[in-house]
Amino acid sequence: MFLGINEMKYTKAKYVLIILVIVMITWLIAILSGLANGLQQGNRLAVDQWQAKTVIVTKESNKNLNASSLTEKEASSLLNNQNIAAVAQAALAIRNDSSKDSTRTNTSFFGVSNQSFLRPKVTSGNLYQKKNEVVLSADLKEQGYKIGDKIYAGTYKTPLEIVGWTKKSTYNIVPVIYTSIETIQAIKGQDTLTQENKTINGLVVRKNGVTLSSSLKEKVVQLDVKSFIEALPGYQAQNLTLDTMIYFLIIIASFVIGIFIYIMTLQKTAMFGVLKVQGVPTNYLVKSVISQTGILAVLGVAIGLILTAITVQFLPNSMPYTTNYLALGLNSLLLIIIALLGGFISTRTIKNIDPLVAIGG
Repeated sequence: MFLGINEMKYTKAKYVLIILVIVMITWLIAILSGLANGLQQGNRLAVDQWQAKTVIVTKESNKNLNASSLTEKEASSLLNNQNIAAVAQAALAIRNDSSKDSTRTNTSFFGVSNQSFLRPKVTSGNLYQKKNEVVLSADLKEQGYKIGDKIYAGTYKTPLEIVGWTKKSTYNIVPVIYTSIETIQAIKGQDTLTQENKTINGLVVRKNGVTLSSSLKEKVVQLDVKSFIEALPGYQAQNLTLDTMIYFLIIIASFVIGIFIYIMTLQKTAMFGVLKVQGVPTNYLVKSVISQTGILAVLGVAIGLILTAITVQFLPNSMPYTTNYLALGLNSLLLIIIALLGGFISTRTIKNIDPLVAIGG
């Protein structure tokens, strides 16, 4: 290590260049990893907050809650169970006045009973008690909405009153708005239907062991939460694309770092030859190269992570970045291991150096 550190002191520019390459690679991988994790959470955060075991949707919906439709009559055999909650869902754009020219915000409405385990935890204001009252996800505050405001959803002409805020909640990347099932049914134009013919989108089950009636089994499918999330439209394709990009980037980085270290070792052939003539053991030279590589990798990765932490402070709120510390730690460790492997491969060159040939004897 002593030899490696001294060499780095005398040829700083060359080693700064290598550290810079590792810094840029670490920086890029960390940002991409955070964006991939942010998009994942943006799709599924509301479902995670349910803390449920399974979700029941119709077979015809292809596991898509938005496309699922059950009448309250069909679901009635399960609705008295306190571990099962009905959910009505609709994707709607909201605006803060009735003008058609108003700026709209895409949202996902969830209609759940204010007595069920799915009701949102209100962080300020109150939970909805009456029809046409809503509780908004905290990230909608940045759009200028506040408690007491009247908002309009889609073509529904009746204003909805904001009565409270809940912590950030998203579904399919857009903010979630919680309200009563009655309100969602009114938005869908089901006011004139009898109560038993009004529809919900699905049922969320908090505990295992729920038994479905034979008639309901023919119509619905019960999915564990993991399967339900993976079936969200675009979820798997998006994750696969971003993960593939990150893994390819790590593979390319391994080649770049390995080639850099190999070329540097070749450039020092004459120096290693002289050291061997002077009686320096080959193992000492090998350890020197490995420790030097380790120092470069750790420094490069550490600076890359610091730059990532600074960059995150300046990312716009609209960018779905969420740090996954486990993935970040594993990717950083992988980069260091790859750099060390590059160093190990280069040590074969040191072992094969003939001192007489190296010094031109």
